[in-house]
Parts: sequence; C-alpha cells; structure tokens
Amino acid sequence: MKKIIKICIILSLSFILTGCVDCLISLNYSKIKKPTLYSELTIEPQVLEKYNMSIAQIKKQLLEYDFFKDWKIKKQTSSSLSIEAPASFIKEISQLKKQNNKYILTININKKILDTSELSHYKNTLKLLNSSNATCNFKITMPGTIISSNIGKYQQNVVTINLFEIFIEGNDLSFRVISKKENQQLLLYFIVLIILAIVILTLIFIKKRQKE
Repeated sequence: MKKIIKICIILSLSFILTGCVDCLISLNYSKIKKPTLYSELTIEPQVLEKYNMSIAQIKKQLLEYDFFKDWKIKKQTSSSLSIEAPASFIKEISQLKKQNNKYILTININKKILDTSELSHYKNTLKLLNSSNATCNFKITMPGTIISSNIGKYQQNVVTINLFEIFIEGNDLSFRVISKKENQQLLLYFIVLIILAIVILTLIFIKKRQKE
C-alpha cells in the first residue's frame, strides 16, 4: 500500500499544474444490514495522456495487489474508475451500534491495513493539493439525521470529511458519528390523529349542512 500512496501523491502534484483529479470515497450505512463502501477516481484526460497512462492500465495495476483481490474495480469512462469494497473490509474498519433511537458508527482504519505515515513527507504537496482544484473527500451516509460527528461537516444524514486536511494534520483515521432516527410509531400516531380530526370536522360540517 505504501507504493500506491507514493505514486498517487507524486502524480497528484503534477495534476495541480496540468489538470485536475477528484477522488470520492463513500461509506453508505443508510441500509443498515447492507452497508457499501464505494470510491470513484476521476483524472483529466490530458493528465493521463501526459503520463502515457490509461484507466485500464491503472485498473490492471491495482488488481495485481493481493489487497484488492476481492474488490470490484470497474472502468466507468475513459477518465474515471470505480472501486467497491467487499463486505468483509467494511466490517473490519467500521461498526454500527443502535442505542434506543440513536445509531453510533465508529470507524477505525488500522495502520496494518493502510499505513499513512509516508504522507508526513508530503505535507507541502498535500497543502498545495488542498488549495487547488483537486478534491479528496470521504462521505459517510447514516440512517436518520446526524446529531454529532467528531470530524468533518455534516448536514442531514451525510458527513463530509476532507481527507487532505486529515493527512496534513496527521490525524488518526478514526471517526465517530451519531445519528438519530425519528420514532416511527410516534409519527404514525400523529398522522392517525390528523386523519381522525379531519374526519370528525367533515362529519360535523355535513351534519350542520343537513340541519340548514
């Protein structure tokens, strides 16, 4: 994995001058029993041309690593690649617990899985990337509405984490997100009350019209 990180950082420095790279990693827990971890990498065509590379070649090189043997890697377009993690990997790095009507998600990416210590040598490069058009975001989708997160910015049920900032500050890849799901029974109760109120008012109105 260290080799992959080095290659990505070195290439990214060139992307600042010659084009743009976008990397989105999405962990979706909206379907509690079937969470997904999906990533998409987009590289400007002129950058691929400059380095005499292709998305197909990048896909082939990734598949040569044992780490990715169970992952689904697909070429989306001539300049984009999608990567989907197996359920076993999601289970290894994350855990979702339910307490009453709250969901608590903890994510801990062990250095044995992804050692980011090499990135300390590329802080200036990462700062340049962070201030450029390049983006590298990690989005977490939760069941219910998010009420707290120890990192990133959240709105409704999605937390967005800028990975460049995480790597620049040298933070551990450990996150904790809490969401709250509305009580469905309480919501149903209010709906029934509203319907009953409408029915009662309608009956009163009809009887009043009949008397007239």
